Amino acid sequence: MLDNIAMKKSQYSKITTCAVSGIEGVLIEIELCLLPGLPGFEVGGNCDSAVRESRDRVRAAINSSYYDFPKNRVLAAYAPATFPKSGSAFDLPLALAVLQASGQVYRPEGARPVAAFGELSLDGRIHRVSGVLNRLLALEKSGIKEVIGPPCDFDCQSFLSNIRYHVVSNLSEAIEIYSGIVPAVEDMAKRQVGISASGNSAKAGIRSSILNRLSGQEAGIRAITIAAAGWHPLLLMGAPGCGKTSLASALAEILPPMTEEEILQVLLIEQVSDIPVYRGDLAERPFRRPHHSITASALLGGGVPPKLGECTLAHCGVLFLDELTEVRPQALDALREPMELKKIHLARSSWRVTYPSDFLLMAACNPCRCGERLEAGAKCRCSEYSVERHLDRISGPLYDRFDLVAQLNRVKAPTLQASLDQENGTRSKTIQEKVRTAWKKQMKRCADFGEEFFFNSKIPIDLLIPFMQMDDSCLKFISDLAEEMRFSFRAFHSVLRVARTIADLRATEAVEEVDLALALEYRLALPSIFSERSNIG
Repeated sequence: MLDNIAMKKSQYSKITTCAVSGIEGVLIEIELCLLPGLPGFEVGGNCDSAVRESRDRVRAAINSSYYDFPKNRVLAAYAPATFPKSGSAFDLPLALAVLQASGQVYRPEGARPVAAFGELSLDGRIHRVSGVLNRLLALEKSGIKEVIGPPCDFDCQSFLSNIRYHVVSNLSEAIEIYSGIVPAVEDMAKRQVGISASGNSAKAGIRSSILNRLSGQEAGIRAITIAAAGWHPLLLMGAPGCGKTSLASALAEILPPMTEEEILQVLLIEQVSDIPVYRGDLAERPFRRPHHSITASALLGGGVPPKLGECTLAHCGVLFLDELTEVRPQALDALREPMELKKIHLARSSWRVTYPSDFLLMAACNPCRCGERLEAGAKCRCSEYSVERHLDRISGPLYDRFDLVAQLNRVKAPTLQASLDQENGTRSKTIQEKVRTAWKKQMKRCADFGEEFFFNSKIPIDLLIPFMQMDDSCLKFISDLAEEMRFSFRAFHSVLRVARTIADLRATEAVEEVDLALALEYRLALPSIFSERSNIG
């Protein structure tokens, strides 16, 4: 009787693994048993084709590792059955479950529970999978103390506090660690994670800056400084070659380095992304620049299984849309929700997922088809109707969400030559320090009001007046102008938030009329284009 019970126990095994939904890890439990009957291998539990194909990979990997695949009916169940499973990360735990159920591998008595994930090749090697750090954090949160898996491309152990990650390169090594034969091999770090603020600041200072050679484009530099200081969406409009793209690159440079929490959020996003990301420093903020032919799905994310979009890949960084008037209107209008909510909610019949998307939007476009509309002395060949059609691709609701709209002109020849002759080495550091000081003022203001930190661009409506600290004359000044200009509800609040940022850059507590006047200049840019033709001619 006892022998039969022992035999039944040896033909059943259970192991924990982890899947990824969005950027979060989801615990999966694999149960496997050997049943009498004709040899076969069945997998159930809402699995896609990649998971079902793991049967052949597991069989070949076990045989290649000099173990025997059981000649029974093998039944594997993935729980919870309601969660759709996809990908090849379940290969390794499935192989360990098969070997334990067949009595070829035993977990030592009293040993702590162990989880595993990884893709198996036919010869038993273990390949990397996406979302290593995401899975490890979810397993750590669930109480798992030991995990077996493939190597990571950075020292993910530095982000873990109560879990031991055993890195293995093939199935044989995984079996040895699972059986408790050998200790873990501490061979994880492919590159060190420098997340100290001093180290990041030093690296940022060594890197050559585009901003140091931008001469003559003071209006654009002032616009990107305000955008960086308050996290305000920015639209640059000017002729081809006036420096819009260079200003976009400069905007990414003057943003302060990410905090440790932001580094972790960005790493979790990059871990589940199939797109290679090139950042020399982990504290460097993402800078995404998709082509203007991008679709709404590529911008927001989607597909089966769901993939990340550019909005999420730019989380905590800059999303730069060049040639904005050439982007599909459907894709542009899709930006409205992530700009407001800082999240993207995608729902399909078989899955629902939420992605973070707190990015700083910067866009650039020409004022007309020929691009010469705003240039003094240039001959614009576009009619009023052509200009209107050109700018109509930017819908009113989307334009309303740009806190700053800056008109740029080409730099004159003497200034261009001066930009090659010498480099202003202090400008970039000076502006970086101004932006960093403005961020500190916003953090202190939020703390004084007992609020969690948010940028000036996201000041709640009920806190606008207390945060502004305006006197009655300033309030009457902006109210009269708003009524005269017929500002929308959103545009009026946008002007106030920009004025608050301008006052922070001037290191003043109260917003004054000069701050409001400068903020209004950036709000009036687009409507003035239609009158530029008569003024230039």
